[in-house]
Amino acid sequence: MTSDIRRRGRWLAAGLCAPLLASACTLASAENPVVFAGTGGSMNEALRTAAFEPLREREGVTVLDDSPNNEAKLKAMVDSGHPTWDVFYSSPYRSIAMCGKLFEKIDYSVVDRSALDPSTVSPCGVPFIKSAFLLVYNRKKYGDRPPRSWADYYDTRRFPGRRGIMNYAKDAGMETALLADGVRPDRLYPLDYARAFRKLDTIREDLTFFTTGAQQTQALETGQIDMMLAWPGRAYDAKRNGADLGVTWNGALRYSDTLSVVKGSKHKDRAMRLINQIVSAPAQTALAQALPYTPANTAARPAPTPLLREFMPSYHTGGTVVSRDNGWWARNLDEATRQWTTWANS
Repeated sequence: MTSDIRRRGRWLAAGLCAPLLASACTLASAENPVVFAGTGGSMNEALRTAAFEPLREREGVTVLDDSPNNEAKLKAMVDSGHPTWDVFYSSPYRSIAMCGKLFEKIDYSVVDRSALDPSTVSPCGVPFIKSAFLLVYNRKKYGDRPPRSWADYYDTRRFPGRRGIMNYAKDAGMETALLADGVRPDRLYPLDYARAFRKLDTIREDLTFFTTGAQQTQALETGQIDMMLAWPGRAYDAKRNGADLGVTWNGALRYSDTLSVVKGSKHKDRAMRLINQIVSAPAQTALAQALPYTPANTAARPAPTPLLREFMPSYHTGGTVVSRDNGWWARNLDEATRQWTTWANS
């Protein structure tokens, strides 16, 4: 059993150590370990096959994974001077804002960035997937007159039904509200909080808040929600499991996710090698054939299924394209979170 746990890196699920001691226990038993803090679920499963196992087989590095990638826990680790995580699944704006504070500078002599979009690369963050916040809806509910824009999402008269949204400032509620209210994509930033919340107020009675991706998937599968501001991976999971969903790409808010090395990591060299493995063309190809995310590596050549393509940005170029301003979010996440929390709890 122990050898299987080492091979697959499922150290938390194994229950071999008490929760507070799990990391230390597993690190002590693994050979050449490096710990990846991710989102869990299908992403971690796909990464095991695409990157963790190939790295172990080629270089003898054992990748252990933990989830969720909680930033408060990360900060406590870094402040203690003894982090047990090495690679952190992050956002580009946190990689920028926390560079040198929570994250180490990336060694680009180890991490190959030649096939990555230079505009998405930062000193402490390496892009590894491209995605978008999507409007997804129940096709049975809306028939041949489905929502086609964020304006429709915020129009409860023409499109009645329950709306779903993540209860976090960073998950595009304010941006989509402003787009629905007529703000042009190139004038979106700085976000006008007051205007955004006035628009959000118009759907407040029809909103259900979520805090995890698993809740998104369940709500879409069960029909609890008629339309949602969704993560592609969770919407894909719901449709794969039988939910009759449609997707509106017009105005989808595009973004990338990044990988960072934890400040004070005791396995920094292995962490850099793991990131390099994840952003390599073979790993990126494998990820895009398992999950609905566009590869960050332009040399990747995936052949995703038709269902995966429904949720992948690279296969949808029509309509208005909106890109997140990572610099603004790096400077303003704390204030945006304060504003969102005040509104959500009012």
